Amino acid sequence: MTVKTLAFYTDEWKELPWKQFQKTLFRLQHRIYKAAQENDVEKIKKLQALLVGSKGAKYLAVRQVTQLNIGKRSAGVDGLSQLNPKQRIELAAELSKLNNWNHQKLRRVYIPKDDGSKRPLGIPTIRDRAMQCLIKYALEPVYEATASKGDYGFRPGHSTWDIQKRLFSNLNQSANGYRKTIVEIDIEKCFDNINHDKLMSLVILPGGLKNSLRSALKAGVLTERDKTLTGTPQGGVISPLLANIALHGVEDLQNERVSSTKSMQRGFRYADDMVFILKEGEDPELLLTKISEFLLERGLNINQTKSKIVSTQEGFDFLGWRFLVKTNNNKFLCVPSRKNHKAMIKNIKTVMKDTRYSLQDRLKMVKTKYRGWFNYHQYCDMSSVNLWSLHQWVYKYLRKSSKMPQDEIIDLVSDIFTGHKQRAYRFIAACGSKSVYDNDWLYWSKRSCKRYTGPLLTTIQSQDFRCKSCRLLFSLEDKIELHHIDGNNKNNKRLNLAALHRTCHQHEPIHGIRRKSMQKGNP
Repeated sequence: MTVKTLAFYTDEWKELPWKQFQKTLFRLQHRIYKAAQENDVEKIKKLQALLVGSKGAKYLAVRQVTQLNIGKRSAGVDGLSQLNPKQRIELAAELSKLNNWNHQKLRRVYIPKDDGSKRPLGIPTIRDRAMQCLIKYALEPVYEATASKGDYGFRPGHSTWDIQKRLFSNLNQSANGYRKTIVEIDIEKCFDNINHDKLMSLVILPGGLKNSLRSALKAGVLTERDKTLTGTPQGGVISPLLANIALHGVEDLQNERVSSTKSMQRGFRYADDMVFILKEGEDPELLLTKISEFLLERGLNINQTKSKIVSTQEGFDFLGWRFLVKTNNNKFLCVPSRKNHKAMIKNIKTVMKDTRYSLQDRLKMVKTKYRGWFNYHQYCDMSSVNLWSLHQWVYKYLRKSSKMPQDEIIDLVSDIFTGHKQRAYRFIAACGSKSVYDNDWLYWSKRSCKRYTGPLLTTIQSQDFRCKSCRLLFSLEDKIELHHIDGNNKNNKRLNLAALHRTCHQHEPIHGIRRKSMQKGNP
């Protein structure tokens, strides 16, 4: 009898038909999406059962939670932070027992918030995350078929930039934004208080899958409680989708009917944060009453301390931005909020003073952080933001703490803080009725690539938005990486570059050869 080694399972995992798996999964999700648009509940459930029973969906769910997700190394109560290829294959086989799934308790982790309090996260085991991911594959297309035009949080293909552009369209000079009022709504402990019975009544799933989902909701927290009675624990793969399902419709309570078939979107929601736009003469208290009644059915309440009613000329903070209609000329203005700007400055100064790292490493980290911050705000009007003071602070810090020549310092600081493009209000928001499951792959591939810049973006475009390895169009969920064909990351000649899925990139032979060479001590 031949004993299978870990190398055997590694090769088996790599050689799985991932391209075919993705095609099969998307085809089923598209069919679920179409059935949901037709409100054919029985067909939806049959297709969902078919999806979770498919081999490809199980393997993709395991790959997602063990190799692709940002929090893939977070351990649950079982202490496992990663799985080897053999364990991944075994987990995919275990997902066949989904109807009798016993969800383990969560590991509690606390994340500090800006106001000094802490946000509790519940970390499931890798096994339970794979189960949640598989159910999410089946449930998300159902929600996407009826999702509101005002919901942009935790939806594939949608982002905060969409809301920014929608607010610009509603509050700019031509829309008479200076006459409008803003109602900001924050929900008190939304993720902790959602009523389970109400939530489950809104979920469309076959009976066995519903039981598995309920077991995930009811899973207790180790050392705290045996059973969770309300809420969707933050930290789970499916938690943001469940929160969207519970809150679906609240953003439409103030919509303005413009014809028998069309209405104008006046509410915008990102997760549990919302803003509503009121015209002159409309009563904000009436809207607050409607929202309170809607939330009460779901076991939720408005957070009175964080919710406000303000005029557009007073301005309001939302999603890290300050929105304002100027009093002198009634023009719309969006800039980074003061809180967001200060946090970035503090973060960069902390990094620069962290002597655990070499000066060159600190400068690289600062460049990465500043570039990320600026890219998020690239569609703001950055001309009114003081960016020069931080530029000067880093320059003076390097003059004091290093022996580098002044010309070199100037070049380094300039490389970090200059050359960033700003495109105020030029973002093209996603069409309200479109979804990533509508089969318009080219549209969504082009949109997904807006996240990237420089050589990676030009390489993606030259490849017609397809991965050079598997030839599939890039989706919004894909992580795209720049591959250097000769293995030299400094050789950025066009013929040496290829844009690949992260998973395709990991399997490129040149990287395996380089890893083996480094393990042997060769340069």
